[in-house]
Amino acid sequence: MIIVEFRLDYPILREALGVVPEMEITWEQSDRTAEGRHQILFWAENGDFDAFEGGLESDPTVATSEEAIEISDQRLYRVELKDEGQRASIYPVLLDEASVLRHVTATHRGWEFRTAFPTKEGFSRFCEHCRSHEIGIVLHRFYEERGSLDTPQFGLTDPQRETLVTAVDCGYLEIPRENSLADLSDRFDISETAASERFRRGVKTLIECTVYPDDERT
Repeated sequence: MIIVEFRLDYPILREALGVVPEMEITWEQSDRTAEGRHQILFWAENGDFDAFEGGLESDPTVATSEEAIEISDQRLYRVELKDEGQRASIYPVLLDEASVLRHVTATHRGWEFRTAFPTKEGFSRFCEHCRSHEIGIVLHRFYEERGSLDTPQFGLTDPQRETLVTAVDCGYLEIPRENSLADLSDRFDISETAASERFRRGVKTLIECTVYPDDERT
């Protein structure tokens, strides 16, 4: 699976979120109604709910909206999209590409997605759809997930991942170190220079794919 994190300049709920800039919504579910309309279920928090609901009423992408439940400082909303919203929706494209939405949030700054695509080609087709519909997309992170869902690769090659895991197992990262770089290189029957390069490249890739600030990435 290809894991992609990106931001969309997306018209869905843009006006409603603009009314309450501090509001953040977290996508829960998308469905088709019996009439074939696109329906979204999402949590909202950190803002003026009355103002937000007024924004939903005037939002050009929203046909109907209702509060489903309130828990503490969060509210769950059910929104049905107008024709304009349905035409702009990327949900059918994501379904066609057999993608899986892992995490989706939105504010007045845009929609943030963490999505799994079966292939790189599927993500390329998704990007082309966004471009052809004038939906701005900013890529944050892109890496391949292999093995079980609990052990993602985070962009690492198999040798890099093996080197990082071995460095932890053998005590190379302990303070004080329990093994040297020479010991680490001996485990893979490679030179110390090669082991050092593999380790450093792996650390760099891991940082870029996990904790590196989004606004500092291209």
